[in-house]
Amino acid sequence: FEGIDVEIATAIAQKLGLELEILDMDFDAALLAVNQGKADIVMSGVTINEERKIVMEFTESYTTAKQVIIVKEGSPITCCDDLYAEGANYKVGVQLGTTGDIYATDDFGSENVTTYSNGNEAVLALLGGSVDCVIIDNEPAKALYEKLGFTQVGLRKNYYRNPREDACILRKEWEI
Repeated sequence: FEGIDVEIATAIAQKLGLELEILDMDFDAALLAVNQGKADIVMSGVTINEERKIVMEFTESYTTAKQVIIVKEGSPITCCDDLYAEGANYKVGVQLGTTGDIYATDDFGSENVTTYSNGNEAVLALLGGSVDCVIIDNEPAKALYEKLGFTQVGLRKNYYRNPREDACILRKEWEI
């Protein structure tokens, strides 16, 4: 495992004198694992929102995240506003349980949004033609671009209430 979340988790574990065990699971499953006491912390750019605050304890924000819309080369989607154009009927891919999932479903309706267990699966669906675009955080989009290759359309101003603050979550009964 690599990335800023892993680096931060490693530093926290070292500082607390704990052994770090990283569990690889889908985003939705990770949130549930903390609530059920099967994991102690989720470090995967969890967006702070009021609904999650009811059942989760957030750390201070450690990053500001932005969502991007990615498409294949030659896509008729040339800017984010194309998704909102009159008569537009695009299929949107998202990672289940993420901010992209929540707000894309609100914006475009569940009938136009397909969820995937991770960003990689969503991008593979895009490349395979199952969806017309993928809404995903900017940093994972960059990594997937380097790995798979696609055109990154960019940001729609204030898209998904961006920029948004992300933090780690802990079990609600923990004192922080």
